[in-house]
Amino acid sequence: MGGGIVDCPKCGHAQAGDKECERCGVIFARLQKKEEDKGLPSQGEMDIAPVAPPKASSGFGGWVFAVLIGLLAGWYVFAPKQQPMPDAGQPAAVSSTEQERVRSVQQAAPQQGMPNQPQGADGLAGKLAAAFPAGTPVEQARNATVYIKTPWGSGSGFFVSANGYIVTNRHVVEVDAAQRKALKDDVDKMAAELERDQRNREVLERQLASIRDAGVRRQMEESLQKGQEAREKYSALRQDKIDQLQRIERSSWSADIKVILIDGSELPVQTLKMSDRTDLALLSVDCYNAPFIRPATDGRHFVQGQKVYSIGNPMGLRHTVTSGIISGYREHKGRKFIQTDAPINPGNSGGPLIDEQGGLIGINTMVLRDAQGIGFAVPFQEVKAEFGQYMGGQ
Repeated sequence: MGGGIVDCPKCGHAQAGDKECERCGVIFARLQKKEEDKGLPSQGEMDIAPVAPPKASSGFGGWVFAVLIGLLAGWYVFAPKQQPMPDAGQPAAVSSTEQERVRSVQQAAPQQGMPNQPQGADGLAGKLAAAFPAGTPVEQARNATVYIKTPWGSGSGFFVSANGYIVTNRHVVEVDAAQRKALKDDVDKMAAELERDQRNREVLERQLASIRDAGVRRQMEESLQKGQEAREKYSALRQDKIDQLQRIERSSWSADIKVILIDGSELPVQTLKMSDRTDLALLSVDCYNAPFIRPATDGRHFVQGQKVYSIGNPMGLRHTVTSGIISGYREHKGRKFIQTDAPINPGNSGGPLIDEQGGLIGINTMVLRDAQGIGFAVPFQEVKAEFGQYMGGQ
């Protein structure tokens, strides 16, 4: 670019500088090379645990019973899970251009007072506040929380800077190869059960031709009809799993991971970075003045019994707020976790755990299976250690 007046290609602001927009902070060189940023890791991890279909009995009636039970029970059990966390690994290196962009955001962000002070009325923060007024720090954090949808599942995340960086769990955006294999095995088992039922059905149809008693014949015909209806439903379930498996195998993070805001608008992911050490990932989207959650770094001490709030999208119920307390601190494989009884359900993974002032305490990541009221969050210090250079208002 030359030294004259330059119009920002993102917000249209006219200025003399040709490196960075004075209004929205975008780095022009980075914007031009946005397509090059897509050469990052591909594919992400499933946050759902497929359940094998019910085993078929040797008889036709037993198979129908098992199918009906399987239909009522559903085909998936959702449970956030902790991913392996190797001790080794360092945060990703940041280019000088990226550091320059981050510094501009940090300098513009308030550093003291309530963690989530209201931002300006322009940009994304203003748009969301107009549609969903935020009268409390918790509601301000709610507006900064997003729904993350992938071909293999869904989860939560939240903005950590005004220029579009979002933190979530790694297992929300990374496909688990073992879970993918389990889904494929499930499809194959269902195919074998359908084939076995077809053979049983053919035997019954041959027997039906030789039955002379009208009552017995009518009962067998009704059984065959009910069995056919159950078979069709079971076949549809298998096809749904086949479709899901194909979506997973064809997916790419740049095209298939969607960030959905509280107003329902959808943003594509520009970049994706995943931690090698913890269950954390960093996304970026193209936006101006996003509402974001600041870490609670003003000296507050987090103690057992302190009230906390969890924000996320449990079971697809978007932007749900629940409350609880800090139950304790636990260590797992050398890393500390916050234990809380604030409800953490499938879809909450990657969402924020905040205090009453809206300050970030941790990132909801997993629950203890077969238990109630026992959830865990990654402390915000881990987020700062991994992605602190991208976070505003520290």
